[in-house]
Order: sequence, then C-alpha cells, then structure tokens
Amino acid sequence: MIDKVLRNELGKVKVNLVFIGEKRIRDLNRTYRGIDSPTDVLTFVYKDQDLFGEIFICPRQIEKNAVKYRQSYLTELIRVLIHSCLHLSGYDHELSSEKSKELFIKQEKYLEEVEGYDR
Repeated sequence: MIDKVLRNELGKVKVNLVFIGEKRIRDLNRTYRGIDSPTDVLTFVYKDQDLFGEIFICPRQIEKNAVKYRQSYLTELIRVLIHSCLHLSGYDHELSSEKSKELFIKQEKYLEEVEGYDR
C-alpha cells in the first residue's frame, strides 16, 4: 500500500520506514514539533535524491489509538501509513484547511482500496 500511495502521489522515491518506541518518538516530537508527548507517527521530508523522506511509527501509540477509535490494529496501522505518505506528498492538516480536507479524503479513499479491508 505504501508503494502505491507514494507512486501515485510522487513517482518513484526512496523512503525509510522506522518503527520506534514511545520514549524515542516523544523525544522526536518534542524536538521537532515542540510537543512533549508521544505520537503515533512523525514524517520528515528531505527531498534528497538518495532519500526523499522518513516515516517514524510508534506501534504502541497505534495500538492505543486503535482501542480509542475502535479500529483493528491493522486498520489503524494502514491508515497511519497512508496518512504519512500523503504528508510526504505535501498534504498537511496543520497548515491549510483545504489541504487538510484533501488529505483526509485521499487517506480514506486509499484505505478503502486495501484488499481485505474490514471496517
């Protein structure tokens, strides 16, 4: 799914996907966003030839969100991965309300395309 979203939105790019714990994602969130709490995902865009960007995922936070939003862990993980790929593609829900709408519409469209997706 990640490959499909990235290809559709950006073409062929290299992205690192990194799974980290709550302490490390909290440190990154504090350093780069000024928010002193863990989060489910952080996306960094470099646009370098060798590395377009990185996605940092915290499985424990995804698990907590799955419970909170009454989703399966897999559904929440896929949603977050799609979400972060769209961030890499320039969609941002924090800076523009129009881009925010587009991001969430595309996110749910891609999620529906996942084979075997079960709401």
